[in-house]
Amino acid sequence: MPRYFFDIRTPSGTLCSDTQGLECSDAVAALREAQHGAQFVTLDECARNPMLSGYEFRVADEAHQALFTLPFSELQPREDLPSAKPATPVKRRSHSPRQKTSSGPI
Repeated sequence: MPRYFFDIRTPSGTLCSDTQGLECSDAVAALREAQHGAQFVTLDECARNPMLSGYEFRVADEAHQALFTLPFSELQPREDLPSAKPATPVKRRSHSPRQKTSSGPI
């Protein structure tokens, strides 16, 4: 399966390169992934942080040739993806401070 890279361009023009990329079946699937944050950012995070509204994805193919850009302001909710599954809550163990126990002289 081809690998696509989701570089991030800031409003000042700085490019943060995606060095790992994601496997997508084709460029349409890569666009869909970008529309949903490419496992980097969510629509909710963009809504909470107005600075992100000026950022954009620069999506490139395996040869690192730019295919398209997508502003973060055009992200869509993740639930729109047919393969998306609701997150399962993770139970966390509560850690209580350990108490010293005395078993006698050492």
